[in-house]
Amino acid sequence: MNFRKINLAGASILFLLLTVCSCKKDFLDTKPTTQFAESDVWSDPNLVQLNINSIYNQNPWNFYLTSLSVDEARSYDGGNDFNMSNMLLSPDNAGWGDWNGKYKAIRDCNVFLENIDKLPDDATLIDGVTLKNRLKGEAMFLRAWYYQMLVSYFGGVPLITKSYVLTDDFTVPRNTYEECIKYISEQCDQAAALLPLTNTGDNKGRATKGAALALKSRALLYAASELHNTTKFSGFKNPELLGYAGGNSTQHWQAAKDAAKAVIDLGVYSLYQPSPLSPAQATQNYEDLFTSKESSEDIFIRYFNVSANMGADFWTVFPNGFGGIEYNGATSETVDAYEMANGTTFSRSNQAQDKEPYKNRDPRFYATILYEGAKFRPRASNLVGTDPVGVLQAGTWEKWDAAAGKITYVYGLDSRNSAVYGGGYNNTGTSMLKFINRNTDMYVNHQDDLTWRYIRYTEIILNYAEACIELGQDPEARTYINMIRKRAGMPDVTESGAALKKRYQNERRIEMLFENQRFFDVRRWMIAEDAYHPMHGVDIVYKLNPDKTTATIPTVTPVQITTGTWEDKAYFMPIARSEMNKNPKLVQNPGYN
Repeated sequence: MNFRKINLAGASILFLLLTVCSCKKDFLDTKPTTQFAESDVWSDPNLVQLNINSIYNQNPWNFYLTSLSVDEARSYDGGNDFNMSNMLLSPDNAGWGDWNGKYKAIRDCNVFLENIDKLPDDATLIDGVTLKNRLKGEAMFLRAWYYQMLVSYFGGVPLITKSYVLTDDFTVPRNTYEECIKYISEQCDQAAALLPLTNTGDNKGRATKGAALALKSRALLYAASELHNTTKFSGFKNPELLGYAGGNSTQHWQAAKDAAKAVIDLGVYSLYQPSPLSPAQATQNYEDLFTSKESSEDIFIRYFNVSANMGADFWTVFPNGFGGIEYNGATSETVDAYEMANGTTFSRSNQAQDKEPYKNRDPRFYATILYEGAKFRPRASNLVGTDPVGVLQAGTWEKWDAAAGKITYVYGLDSRNSAVYGGGYNNTGTSMLKFINRNTDMYVNHQDDLTWRYIRYTEIILNYAEACIELGQDPEARTYINMIRKRAGMPDVTESGAALKKRYQNERRIEMLFENQRFFDVRRWMIAEDAYHPMHGVDIVYKLNPDKTTATIPTVTPVQITTGTWEDKAYFMPIARSEMNKNPKLVQNPGYN
C-alpha cells in the first residue's frame, strides 16, 4: 500500500477494495462489500492502515492556513481573516482552531488505540519495528499532534483519552495548560519509543521517532514562551488554563532546549545545502528545498501527487496573469522585514533603498516572494507578445498619447486591472513564490506535486537557538542561528542580549514565512501589537518622464490596503458558543462573552 497516494476522499473506496482483495476465500463466500464486522476491520493489516491514513488526512494544511490572519499576507477578500485582524472575534464566529474537527480526529485516535491490539501479532520488522508498534506509535503521535494544535489556539482543553459512547457523560472541564503540555510531551515520548528512526518505500510520510520528538520540541518551546508564563490575564479567574500557574521559567526553557537537542542528536537530519557558493546559489537552494520531493530537512511531511489524482491546488496562489487568483500576497510589512544582503536593516527612509526596494535583499526573498519585474515562468501563448520574458506585472505604466495629448494607462497582466483576470484577490503588489514549481502551468492543470513540510529541521535549529537565548547562552545561540544564515547566504549575527533576541525573531519570521508559524510566534512572544495594525501593499507606477517617455524603474509606494487593530483577548481564541452550550463545565477564555 502506498501511503503517499491515499487521500481521505479515496479512503472509503480503497477500504472496500482492500476488504474484497484481502479475503482469502472463494469469491462466492466473500461478504458483501457493504458489510464489515468489527473483527474484519481490526484483523486486516490493510484495513488498519487505511484507518490510520484517514486520521493523517484530517491534518489541516494550505498555503494560507494562518498567513492571512497575521501580518504575513493579505488577500482582497475579508471573512474570518478580516474579523481576526480587526478583533471582531466572538464565540459566535469562532472559526479558528477547528475545535470540533480536532476532537473528531482525537476520537479517531482513541478508537484506534483501543482496538489496535486486536490486530494479530507479526514479528516481521519493517524499518526496524513491527507493524503493530509502528501503528500504535503513529496514533499516539497524531493524538498529541491534534492536542498541540488545540492548545496552541485555546490554552488548556479537555483531555479526552477514550472514545465516548452515547451513555457517557460528555460534560468535562478543561484541563490545565500544564496538564495538557505534560500529556502531549509524554505521548510524544511514548510514540518515539515505538516509531522507526526513518521510513522507507511506501511508508515515507508516516510519523517517525524524529517527528514525535520534534513535536515535543515545538510544544515545550511554545510552553516556555512568555504567553504561558505571564500575569497578563491576572484578572481571569482560571489562569491555570492559559499557562503555568507556577514553576521556574528557566526549567521550562531548559526542557525546550533539551527537546530540540534530542532531535539534533538523532543525527538523521541536516540543513539543506548548507554552504552555498554565492547569493544566487543560496536563492536557488532555498527555492529547491520547497519544490523538492525529498530533502535532508524533512521531519514530518505530507505528499501530494498528481498522478494519483491528489495533487495540491496551486490555483489560489498563482498570479492572476498566469492563471491563478494570487490569494496569498505578501504585505509591505513582510517585504520590509527582509534584511539587505549585507545584513543591515531595510529602511524606507534610506533614499536608495526606497527607490529600488527589491534590490540587494536577503537571497531568501527572491525564492519566496514574486515582486514587480521578477522573472517567473513563460506566459500563456496568447500573452507572450505582451510579456515575452514572463515577469510579474502588478504595476501601472503611464504612457503618453500624442494624438490625444494626454496620459493613458497600461495595466500589468497581474494587477487588479489585469486584462487576463481583472479583480483577483490580491492588492499587495506581490505574489507568493515559495512552494511553487516554476514549471507548473495553471492553464493546463490547477494541481501539481507537492511535499508539504509540517515540520522541517530548520525549525528545530531555531527552537534550540531561541531556548539558548532565553537561558542567556548567547554564543551558542549565535552558532545555531548562523548555521541557518550561512545556508541563506547571509552574514553572521553578532548581537547579544535583547538585540540578539530581536534579530532572532526576525530571522524566524522570514525563514519560516508562509509555514504556519508567525501566527503563533507573535502570540507566544506577546508582540502582537507589532503585527496587528492597518496593513500595507504597494502602489507600483512606471511614471511618465518629462520627455514623455515612460520610466523603466517603477515608483513603489506603500499604501494602506486593510484596516487592523489589536486586543489582548486575541492571544487566545474563543471557544464556540455552541460548545459552551453543550458543555456547561467549559470555561470561556478571557475577553469573550
